[in-house]
Amino acid sequence: MNKTNKKIKMSSLTNNTEFSLVFIIVGLFIITSIFTDNFMTQYNMTNLMKQCAIVGVLAVAQTFIIITGGIDISCGAIAGLSCMVLAILQRDTELALPITLLAAILVGLVSGFVNGAIIYKFKIPPMIATLGTSTVVGGITKIISNALTVSGLDERILALGNATVLGIFPVLALIWILVAVVIFLVLRYTIFGRNIYILGSGENVAKLSGINVKKMYIATYTLAGLLYAVAGILLAARVQSALPTGGEGYEMNAIAAAVIGGASLSGGRGSMVGTVLGTILMILINNAGVQFGLNTHILEITSGVIILFAVAFDMYRNTRLANQK
Repeated sequence: MNKTNKKIKMSSLTNNTEFSLVFIIVGLFIITSIFTDNFMTQYNMTNLMKQCAIVGVLAVAQTFIIITGGIDISCGAIAGLSCMVLAILQRDTELALPITLLAAILVGLVSGFVNGAIIYKFKIPPMIATLGTSTVVGGITKIISNALTVSGLDERILALGNATVLGIFPVLALIWILVAVVIFLVLRYTIFGRNIYILGSGENVAKLSGINVKKMYIATYTLAGLLYAVAGILLAARVQSALPTGGEGYEMNAIAAAVIGGASLSGGRGSMVGTVLGTILMILINNAGVQFGLNTHILEITSGVIILFAVAFDMYRNTRLANQK
């Protein structure tokens, strides 16, 4: 009996997403450390954590969007627009830093609100709706910047990009971890968090549970917009400027990180711990590829394959769970 119980526990452990991710991350970390010269340098470790920060904040937002059964293609574009608004205001006006930050955050909030309202009001599938808003937001970013890079950021934002704790841990990464912890607590210990999971089981289930579906959609996407703006501010600090295409490409990595971390595209399942680990794995793979001298196009293909694998595995997992029922 004891041997049987041990086998069951071990099987459960190895099927756990977080355990699997930790195992892969540690293995890749060890291999890259042994066979490359610059991977374990302080500069590379700091750069690795900074890369995780921006994708990580976006992935946190994607996680609770995916838990509701949705998806948000516009996250990178909204982050890019928030970054650009921040840079233009700081370059061209005498507004105080808190006001420019508030303006950047307001851009994210309004964009997220619009996403939620469109998805609920017109019943447009989230992927299509946010693909449309992504294109619109991207166009706005290019118009207000004349498709040019904008520099002249406040010195305190520039300093944020280089700031570290104890000379090792970037402040940008610390902000990401704090965001993940806050959302973890919201999902686990608040009524709002519980309702997000219920909404992921279907609108009818949510309505039968007494949930105001309209408010939940709008609140969820608005909260996501807030986090996109935070990511945009971190992007400005890291790049030390604002690019007209600054947010492009981040959405796929963010979605992949959430799905790899266990968030189900069918809704109703996802965790912050898994998302954090999924983010680390995505960034670590790219960083390791650079250290091994792989062609950047090969790395793009690798990222695409990982995304396809994550989606395919999620579909397989959902099918298996459905068959078990």
